[in-house]
Amino acid sequence: MNLTGIRTYLEAELAREVSRAARAQGRSESSIIAEVVRARFAADSAAAVNEAGEVQKRQLNRLETRIDKLQRNQAQMRETLLVFVRVWLEHNPPIDDNLVESAAASAESRFARFLDLVAQGLQPGRSIASADAAIDANGHAEPVNAEAGP
Repeated sequence: MNLTGIRTYLEAELAREVSRAARAQGRSESSIIAEVVRARFAADSAAAVNEAGEVQKRQLNRLETRIDKLQRNQAQMRETLLVFVRVWLEHNPPIDDNLVESAAASAESRFARFLDLVAQGLQPGRSIASADAAIDANGHAEPVNAEAGP
């Protein structure tokens, strides 16, 4: 074993304890100090690895909880949309044959306005759901004027 000498300064009481332990065990003071230093580094290393593992577990648990919540919210939104579509389809009467063309044109126009509203709501800082825009009687989006009174 290749040994390197170092000079260690200890408090007087600690130096006496190291000397007593070395005499009691029949070992050198250097071997006692080396053993304690090895044990300390091993404990620090194992504790650091354990602590890092625990931190990662907590972070993963938090992420898992957030993902679960997002999935639950997504499922609720899907169910809400499906219920709306089902109720809408159940409560709208069929279109007369002579109105099919005008209804199709009207539907295309309304769908185009819907897409405009969706695009507007997807812009950063905007949301149709939070009343950033109002819908007029013709189904057109109108910006809400926050300063306007009732």
